[in-house]
Amino acid sequence: MYALTAIKGVGRRYANIVLKKADIDFSKRAGELSHDELERIVEIIQNPLQYKIPQWFLNRQKDRTSGKYWQLVSNAVDNSLREDLDRMKKVRVHRGLRHDWNLRVRGQHTKTTGRGGRTVGVTKKNEIGEYTRVEDAEEEVCELYSVYYSSNGSSRLDLVDPSKTELTVELTGGTKTLTLTIAQNPNINNELGQTGAVLWNSSIITSEYLARRSTHGWDFSTINAIELGSGCGLVSIAMHQLGARRVVATDQARMMKLLTRNTDCNRVVQLNRNRKPPTVLLATEYVWGRAPEDPRVLAEPVDMVVISDCVYHESVAPLLVRSLVDVCKSRSDVPVVVLVGQELRSDIVHAAFVAELLEHFDVYRVPVMPSVDTSYVLYAMWLRGSHSPEHTH
Repeated sequence: MYALTAIKGVGRRYANIVLKKADIDFSKRAGELSHDELERIVEIIQNPLQYKIPQWFLNRQKDRTSGKYWQLVSNAVDNSLREDLDRMKKVRVHRGLRHDWNLRVRGQHTKTTGRGGRTVGVTKKNEIGEYTRVEDAEEEVCELYSVYYSSNGSSRLDLVDPSKTELTVELTGGTKTLTLTIAQNPNINNELGQTGAVLWNSSIITSEYLARRSTHGWDFSTINAIELGSGCGLVSIAMHQLGARRVVATDQARMMKLLTRNTDCNRVVQLNRNRKPPTVLLATEYVWGRAPEDPRVLAEPVDMVVISDCVYHESVAPLLVRSLVDVCKSRSDVPVVVLVGQELRSDIVHAAFVAELLEHFDVYRVPVMPSVDTSYVLYAMWLRGSHSPEHTH
């Protein structure tokens, strides 16, 4: 029973009634449950009213928008809280104002620090700010996909049209809106094993996240970045437009014509009036699992590696992770930051990918936006033992 309480939104009383409805022995350990028992538990947690769990037992009663009763679990709890706080701040109610001013809301004393008890040293947490440490692939997939399946894909965005040969993409969130023209090749994308010839939602979400970070402390002018599996090259182009010192977009030889076309069309024209070093954007081939044949890939020390929606089958995960490790080990003086954006599609593929990453990296899940957190995930990671994440954030 107590294993279920590790899921956010599931307390002891709710875990108790779920196991009673599923007719499962309370003394069973989580690892002893069969596949059918796990499915029953997930089904009851997601649809409590169908199993005659009373409405007053649920943690989301008479939702403001739908009027329905829910049991929120996993990151849906955080999403709902953020949405409630945003609503209260917008309508300027007293509680919302106090949240906005970072003041106490629930009648606590306001003349104290709020700290209680004696603290010796520093307690190490599994979170850095809003970054959540990922320590087990199965737990991560269970948490992500329990919310994903309960939403029935309703939160999945429709940001691109894969049938068009050219798209105009506007990236907001930074100090200015970036307008980029990206060519696609739907004909190549219809071939077996080819998925990078059109834009995917994840690349736009990752690019917008980078644009927002450019206004919150990230100085792109000092960053030398590599993107693996660039596809149409949107993320690489976005980093280049945001002022990254050097960006290398890589993919298979089959994608080079399309990738080169997009990088050439969106390259920043530099007049160099201030005598600043010119920024570089180049496209080249890099096959995962092998050493790069083009010496320009690792010609300069790498600061960041970016991946956006590159794992569609579990067989490619070991090759991609091997290349990630090789690139990160190419620099020993400072840790290389790896940013991975992934759309939630298959829990099996996602579990295999995360398991491979955890063998070599310290992985943290990064919140993006409440509207996309149920269908997309963003990870920040560093090669294990290469740094102390607490000082990087």
